[in-house]
Amino acid sequence: MADITDLPVMTRDDAVSIGFAGFNDVPHKPVEIPDGAFTITAKTSEGRRITFSFMGKGYDGPARFVDIQFHDRGTVIPNADNGVSPTFNAFAITRGGRHIIDSRPLDEDEKPSIVVVLMDKAGDEPSRPNRTSAPNKDRVLADLLDRAATVISDPHDNILADHSDLVDTLTAEAARRRR
Repeated sequence: MADITDLPVMTRDDAVSIGFAGFNDVPHKPVEIPDGAFTITAKTSEGRRITFSFMGKGYDGPARFVDIQFHDRGTVIPNADNGVSPTFNAFAITRGGRHIIDSRPLDEDEKPSIVVVLMDKAGDEPSRPNRTSAPNKDRVLADLLDRAATVISDPHDNILADHSDLVDTLTAEAARRRR
């Protein structure tokens, strides 16, 4: 069993002063995560349970990501171990409070059962694909779909002039998106 130093609940400023990160000006419970796979489990006063499973590249190294799972929404999906995993709602927020990922509108069988937070540093992630080889942006794709709709809805006026180019463009875009 991992040796854990049990630190007391403290203020955000006190947690920051001893090397931990602070978030919101509320009481903090600092926990130093040992090397190796390690899970923290928490429960609210209402009995709502959540787990934070810290994992590394192997079972004995420092943590590189954390799997987060909420256990009490009351819904499940089949998992890879021939069992079931709980599903829940989650969203991610970026600059200006904009939600860039939001599971709430998804159908039940598409809701996440695990949220993974990668604990990499800037520059550690793999290089991004070259913009010229990336699929068309939404506006370009919308224009392409408008052209296709025009040919389909009024083929006599548009099919001869636009058909071959449109077919080639649609085929190329579909191939890029399948990569």
